[in-house]
Parts: sequence; C-alpha cells; structure tokens
Amino acid sequence: MKKIVYIVVITIILIICVLGILGIVNLRKNNNSENTINTNEIANNEMEKNNAIIIGIEKNQTKEPTQERNSKTTNAAMSTQDIYNLNREIGTLNIPKTGLTTSIYSNVTVDKMEEMPCFLYTTTGLNQKGVTLFVGHNRMNGKMFSDNKKLNEGDEFYFKDYNGTELKYIISKKFITVDTDVSYLNLETEKPIIVLSCCTDENNENRLILIGTAE
Repeated sequence: MKKIVYIVVITIILIICVLGILGIVNLRKNNNSENTINTNEIANNEMEKNNAIIIGIEKNQTKEPTQERNSKTTNAAMSTQDIYNLNREIGTLNIPKTGLTTSIYSNVTVDKMEEMPCFLYTTTGLNQKGVTLFVGHNRMNGKMFSDNKKLNEGDEFYFKDYNGTELKYIISKKFITVDTDVSYLNLETEKPIIVLSCCTDENNENRLILIGTAE
C-alpha cells in the first residue's frame, strides 16, 4: 500500500514539474514574440516617418509656373531614383566635431537604417548644385546621428561621394520641426546643400534638421 502511495506522489510531482517547465518555455516564447513585435514596431515607425517626408516632398512644391515646377520635380525624381537603383554605399560622411565617420547607403531600408544613415532625396545629385537629404537614427548613445544636437551653425562636415568627389559643408541653419515638414528641400541655391535629419531626444514626432552648404 505504501509503495502505491509513493508511486502516486512521485507521479504527481513529475506531472507538476513537467507542467512548470512547459509554462516557462511558453513564457519565454511569448517574451521573445513581444520583443520581436516591439522591434518591428520601432522599425515600421521609422519607415512611416521617412515615407511622410517623401509624401511631403511631393506635396510641398514651390509655387512656380506648372511647367517649370513639373520639370524640376521630374528631374529630382529621376536623380533620386538613379541613386536608389545603385543599392550600395554611395559615400562617406565625416563630422569632425562629433567624431562621426560613417558610410551612407543609397536608399532607406529597415536593415540598412540599423547600420548607417541613408540617402532619401536629391534635387540634382550628390555633391551637385541643389539639395540632398540624408536621414539617420538618433540612438541617444553617441552612435549614428545621436550627437547631431551638439552641432551648431558654423560647424563643418564633409561628404565624399562614390565618384571620389569630396566637399566641405558649413552648417548654415539648425532647427527642430515636425516630421512632415519638408519646406527646407525647396531652398533656392547655387551651391550643393546637404540636409542631415534625425529624431529629437524629447519627441520622436519631431526632427532635428541641420542644413549644410558647400563652401
């Protein structure tokens, strides 16, 4: 009789242990699933912001005669698409004040945005007369564009494109704006301009904009 009792007790204990192990495994799976969802949400939010910039570019054209405006828009779209089609690193950005040296990728993807800033738009081409936009993450840890907030008007950065042309850019304007504002891409200029864009520390709905004009 005692043996039977012992066997029953041991069986119950084993069942409890198995159920406990299964519960832990399921909990870990759920946690991993939640972490994956959170990571995807962050990436998707960043892509949505960049898409908002693109949409804003299309809507926020300067008030010029229709024919001239359409011509500029078409040229910008063609120049931008040409760079997208490269699907590779298109140059090196160097910001001496923050110690950042990084490659720039030819178009925005979730994976590439995790590695380096990316090209988003140009009116005429890299290091050419006109406006070019680079976007990057603000990691708030000294990486990527985290230290862009330390830059001010008069500071310099350099961009060397894949053709080997390197220009020095002086920051002429620094400001914070909403992520749908792209009015700065309509600047009239006789010089190359590169715009560096990233989220702010305080509010991920806003963007820190640095406008650099080539010397």
